[in-house]
Amino acid sequence: MASAGSQVAELASKLYDACVSEFDPDHLFYQNDFLNLKVIPKNDVALLLQCTQSLVDQNLFRLLQKDGKLTWRLIDREDAEKLRNLSPDEAMVYNVIHSTGRTGIWVRHIGSRTNLHKSILDRCLKSLEGKNYIKSLHNVKYPSRKMYMLAGLAPSEEVTGGAWFTDGVLDANFINTVAGFIEFTVSKLSWYEVPASDSGRNKRIKTASGKADVKSEEKTYLPYPHGYKGYPNVQTITAAVNSSGITPVRLGDESVVQLMEMLCYDNKLVSLGAGEFYRSLHSPNVVQANQKRKPPSEGDDLAIANKHLVKNGMTEAPCGQCPVFRLCSPGGAVSPETCEYFDPWLSNGLGF
Repeated sequence: MASAGSQVAELASKLYDACVSEFDPDHLFYQNDFLNLKVIPKNDVALLLQCTQSLVDQNLFRLLQKDGKLTWRLIDREDAEKLRNLSPDEAMVYNVIHSTGRTGIWVRHIGSRTNLHKSILDRCLKSLEGKNYIKSLHNVKYPSRKMYMLAGLAPSEEVTGGAWFTDGVLDANFINTVAGFIEFTVSKLSWYEVPASDSGRNKRIKTASGKADVKSEEKTYLPYPHGYKGYPNVQTITAAVNSSGITPVRLGDESVVQLMEMLCYDNKLVSLGAGEFYRSLHSPNVVQANQKRKPPSEGDDLAIANKHLVKNGMTEAPCGQCPVFRLCSPGGAVSPETCEYFDPWLSNGLGF
């Protein structure tokens, strides 16, 4: 019996090493996967089951069931060592958290999957967190939920919100900074500067003191003609952003694409070839001027002028939403001449 036990242990170790070298860590093993490794002599199924059970007992395999069939999943040796030091309840909680990967799991879902009493579950979570096996995390989609994941993993962008969130809060200033850089960079690759005329760009003007001064004319840009091949793609823009020093973290193509799409919705960029390339609608000098311009405050003339702008006459005019519009007629009981709302609207809309 001793020799049979040692044979199972030796074959189980070889089987585990073969699985690690031949398959991905997340591979789901079926019986044929093990037999195809040619580790078990004569493809003895009974001996194979002894080996897999030995590995399950050592916490090196996790036994699962899928579509009514037994399956196994690898557990790396470090995690197996952790599981050996845990109580059965702690091991159950750890396995549930482990199964969720980088997305983490809500504490209420842990309770429903383990059927542990709340006091026992809280004790297990506290113990696992104290051993630095798990950690709590903040999910931007569910800020009020207490969630857990393995301590050695980094949360996915679905959990953290990606590069545009800081401590779970959308970082608007960072977004605007990177978006402005992207728009200007694409603009420089979408427009070319027109050479100065023979008379030059500098003009002599007379100052208040009577002396002549030189004023530089603004640069002139034109869009590249049809057939131009130098429009940037996402990879080019991503490389430019990461090398610019404006971002403390290295951005991926996915994050940059989000900003490019936002700029397209804002009518600042145009997507070419189904998002393969991008072109700027504004020249570099216009982009710079727009970025330097501050939004109007309440006391600015522009803000006051905007109040007089009528964006949709039928919805903003009192006639468009008047409940007795059908009864209104010149000279009638309800008429434009006697309407108490028409004159204030006209005065506000036209400014007189």
